[in-house]
Amino acid sequence: MSDAKLINYSTADFATKSDMELALYKWKEVRNKIMQELKAKGLRRFTILRIWNKEGIFRLGYLFEYRDESAYKDCQEIWQEQESNVQENAPVKIFANRGIVLEDNY
Repeated sequence: MSDAKLINYSTADFATKSDMELALYKWKEVRNKIMQELKAKGLRRFTILRIWNKEGIFRLGYLFEYRDESAYKDCQEIWQEQESNVQENAPVKIFANRGIVLEDNY
C-alpha cells in the first residue's frame, strides 16, 4: 500500500503528436537527475500515461504521489522549471487536480 498522503493528477494537451513526443523525449533526457532530487524531497511515485481514448487529442496524464503537503510544496520549484522547459519546446495546456487521500484500496 502506498504511503502517499497527497496526490496530484495533471493532464497536458499538445497541439500535435510530434509536440507530445518531443516533450517525452526531453523528459527522458533529464529524468534520472530530476527524479533523485524529487524523491529526496518526498515524491513517492510519478507515473506518465498516454491518454488513448480521446481521438484526435494528444494528451498525457501525470500522476504524482507525495509523502504529504510539505513534500508537494518542496517539489514545486523543480516541477515548475521542468514545465517551463516543456513550454519552450511546444505549446501545451496543463490542467492540474490535487487531493488529499481519503481512501486507498488495493
